[in-house]
Amino acid sequence: MNKIIFSAILLLLFPMVAMGQYANYQNTDVTSTKEYKIAQATFYSGLAVTGVGAAVWIGGSVLCMVEQNIYTNSHITTGTIEEIYKLNQEAKQQQAYKRGEAIEIGGFVVMLAGAGVAFLGQQKRNELKSASGKTVAILEYGPTLNGLALALRF
Repeated sequence: MNKIIFSAILLLLFPMVAMGQYANYQNTDVTSTKEYKIAQATFYSGLAVTGVGAAVWIGGSVLCMVEQNIYTNSHITTGTIEEIYKLNQEAKQQQAYKRGEAIEIGGFVVMLAGAGVAFLGQQKRNELKSASGKTVAILEYGPTLNGLALALRF
């Protein structure tokens, strides 16, 4: 059992030692680092996707409303509230209205996904800004040419 624990510790330490040469010891401007630029690009990409998703969501809502009004206005006879309600319910069963609903749901999902990506990018930017100028150790991993490496950065 002791050999397994010792082997696991050595397995974790060797990639850290191998990647130690990449530790960032200089006091550089955090906004010029690669990690910050990636986080900023992630944030702005998330905002762009959120905007597109919101536009598609609104477009789907407008399409649903227009198709419902077209169907109701083309089939109305007496104009009573009951008839309008019944025609509106029938319009929701039409193919064009369902297509608008699908577009609306898709736009909403894309908007939420984009907002999540923007939130993650902003979190990473804030994390990098708060860590700059301080002695911070970051334990990270990533793919390399030789496989997966674990790095301890100061």
